[in-house]
Amino acid sequence: MKDTNEIIPFSEKIKSMWGSVAEGFLKFIRNPSGVFALFVIVLILLNLVASRAFFRWDITSPKSYSLSASSREIVKTVDEPLSIKVFFSSNLQAPYSSTYQYVKDILSEYKSAGNENFSYEFYDMNKEENQRLASSLGIQQLQIREIKNNEVGFKNVFMGMAVSYSDQTEILNGLTSSEGMEYRITDAINKVISNTNALLGLSDGVSVTLYKSSSLKDINMIGFDDLESVVKSCVDTLNRKYENRLSFNVVDPSSEEVEKLIERYGVPSYNLESQVATMCIVLENAGRSRVVPFTIQQELSLVDGSEGNQYSQAVFRYAIRGIETLDSSIDESLKALASNVNSVAYVTGHGELALSDEQSGASALSSILSEHYSLKEVNLSESDIPLSVSCVMINGPKTPFTQTELYKLDQFLMNGGNLLMFLDPFDPDPQRDENGMPVYTPLDTGLDKLLEKYGIAVNREYVMDEKCAETENQWTGKAVDLYYAPMLESDSLNQKHAITKNLGYVMFFLPGSIDVSAAEKISGEKVSVLATSSEKSWTESEGMTMEPEYMSPPDAASEKRSNLAVLVEGKFSSAFESAPAKEVKSESSDGEEGDAEKENAEEEKTSEESVYESSTHLLKSVQEGKVLVVSTSFVSGPYLSQSIFQNTGIFVENAVDYMSENEDLCSMRTKGLSLATLDVKSNGFANFVKYFNEIGLAVIVAIVGLMVMLARKKRRALIRMKYNPTDSREDSKSLMKVKASRKGGRNE
Repeated sequence: MKDTNEIIPFSEKIKSMWGSVAEGFLKFIRNPSGVFALFVIVLILLNLVASRAFFRWDITSPKSYSLSASSREIVKTVDEPLSIKVFFSSNLQAPYSSTYQYVKDILSEYKSAGNENFSYEFYDMNKEENQRLASSLGIQQLQIREIKNNEVGFKNVFMGMAVSYSDQTEILNGLTSSEGMEYRITDAINKVISNTNALLGLSDGVSVTLYKSSSLKDINMIGFDDLESVVKSCVDTLNRKYENRLSFNVVDPSSEEVEKLIERYGVPSYNLESQVATMCIVLENAGRSRVVPFTIQQELSLVDGSEGNQYSQAVFRYAIRGIETLDSSIDESLKALASNVNSVAYVTGHGELALSDEQSGASALSSILSEHYSLKEVNLSESDIPLSVSCVMINGPKTPFTQTELYKLDQFLMNGGNLLMFLDPFDPDPQRDENGMPVYTPLDTGLDKLLEKYGIAVNREYVMDEKCAETENQWTGKAVDLYYAPMLESDSLNQKHAITKNLGYVMFFLPGSIDVSAAEKISGEKVSVLATSSEKSWTESEGMTMEPEYMSPPDAASEKRSNLAVLVEGKFSSAFESAPAKEVKSESSDGEEGDAEKENAEEEKTSEESVYESSTHLLKSVQEGKVLVVSTSFVSGPYLSQSIFQNTGIFVENAVDYMSENEDLCSMRTKGLSLATLDVKSNGFANFVKYFNEIGLAVIVAIVGLMVMLARKKRRALIRMKYNPTDSREDSKSLMKVKASRKGGRNE
């Protein structure tokens, strides 16, 4: 007999209790109600874990909703409060509503990647005080089209943001599209940070000089007498902001001095009879300068009447414009002066596209690159390549390079420099023969010697492509193919390389073909083909005509892809066995005068910035370099200012970024630009896809829905026939059909 007074150990009680709980829990979850309760408990726990553990997965191909490494780094390491004020009007219609949502998403990514110093805030633009704040910061209203109540109207909205850091503010206006949004935001953040640090770190300070020719006073200009005091007041205000790093001077230059100022700074000038005058502000620091010009305009003003005439008289007088915004103009110029803008050596002296030529030169190229790069003209016959540059650009040369010039380029590459070349196979300005037909002359610049050694050959032929731009015949109104203007779609651009990733519809113009088969066989060189023509392309080298009406494609068997832009990276072998002999210029007839000129030249050279000058010949690269060859200079010419060449401009910007060691800018700039295009084999197939997308899916859904409805109706009839055959809701004819179908199924 068991002793009921036996003392049970506490551990045994615990085991017994947990055993009972476990047994009860197992019985509970075996029941259907217990399984459901367990599911609810697990769901609650998963939600609690998910609220704490944040997870993102960007499945878009260009990673449009993820930040690049450089964007993450800049907001993670910011050491002072940086805020972004977002001014977007509410109730925006498509496509602007999606832009607003993208801004919210991308800023949340910045916040997630940033530290405690990064913040952003959206302002309610229905409030008048927020509208006044936006206007005071420089956020401009945009006029967009709006469809409301079946009527088309226009609406003024705010779509911008202000990036503030320390005393610096960068304004982003016109944020109407998500394309390149991260690039613009990160660029603005980088600007305000670099401007703050650069201005405060200028050891030598900035010299602010007002050049004001006293001869301009003779034309009785409004505001001329007060100009000095106005400029000094602006400088004093900015000195409080930049800790007295600005010094102010006033200079009254003579005509001869104005001529020198024009050569040195590019100041504006005014011809007054036999004198040359100027009026502007020059900011200068450590050899760099910026010019703040004034605008002189005529305006109608009232003056007191002459003696005996008590009425005022209306006369035309000259007046200075821009004084009211002078402080902001000087401030912006200071930021540009202090910003870390990379220099690119732009080779001149061989008929290259001129940077100052807006009609047929590279003025548009200089404009789109000016935000990040300064194109420094270098004549290799007169000077060497500056040490401060990592990229040399050769854009459309037409005359030969000397051996000394080629040697400078070669040794620059051997020392780890990068060469970016836009080369034409023929002179784009053809001559005419005796019959008036154009004759295209192959260009011989001597650069082939370098490129051949590096394994690159630019062939003397034009590439024509059936996938090309179109124009309209002015007489018939029909579309005419411009075979010499290939339109490169995404399949013709290297989607794995930073320069061309996410790009599509890049237009080339009169391109040649490039052969890199030799470079692919050279050890130590990596070849990347960036752009090719389509499979429906061919080449022409003789008897060419560029009249669209007289051009036609050859047989399909003669068509194939051609390389239009290639990049070779790695360590190269020099194209020279030894340094070429230096060219000796003829001596002056007066020996003493020649010596004096030589001494002056040496003094001028020592006063310039340090330049690259090889003292030891290099047979092989000491550092890895890059050579990027594009087979046409038209992609960097005046066409860049046209909207149809927008993606071509991005291609050129990315090329300069990559060759200047700014690869991160490429991926940010092209986010949102990729297009998933169809490979259209025929117009019939294109029309089929078009109409299928418009009505095909709707028809398929309707058919499937009808089939499901009939199947359900048949199933209900079978159920009623089995369990309630006398149901009055089914007529005899329907029941007979169902029975017949069942009987037929059993017989089968």
